[in-house]
Amino acid sequence: MRKLLGVLAVSVIGLAASVASAAPYGTAGCGLGSIVFGDDAGIVQIFAATTNGTFATQTFGITSGTSNCVDMGRSASIDQEAFVKMNYASLMRDAAAGKGEYLSAMATLLGCEQPAHESLFQVAQSKHEVIFTENAEPVAALDSMKAEARANDTLKNSCTRL
Repeated sequence: MRKLLGVLAVSVIGLAASVASAAPYGTAGCGLGSIVFGDDAGIVQIFAATTNGTFATQTFGITSGTSNCVDMGRSASIDQEAFVKMNYASLMRDAAAGKGEYLSAMATLLGCEQPAHESLFQVAQSKHEVIFTENAEPVAALDSMKAEARANDTLKNSCTRL
């Protein structure tokens, strides 16, 4: 019995430590509970954790990137890289024209607010030769586009995933 209680205590402490690292979503972490109960501190997090556990929304959210379980750092970068790799020629063509659906989609992936899309279009067109250098790999072009966007005051302040 003591051994069981010891294992249970260690498990609870380990669980509490891992859940506490999810601070932006409250101590219960992401999932439906974080949406319903928010990140308020205190006993409400017990209800959030219970909701997450009852409906398995935390596991699903982590797997699918929903229910506040989104890592906008690395996962956004992976989405951007995949988009550029799959649509490189079309994106390059749109950037040369300074408009188009692929360039608009890229602006969205870069987290640019709608009014800033035109600024990105202008930067992509005016810096086309810098962004899309001869024999450039798609990821290198993405890095160049992000660097040019960060150098633009409007884009630097309006795009969240540069």
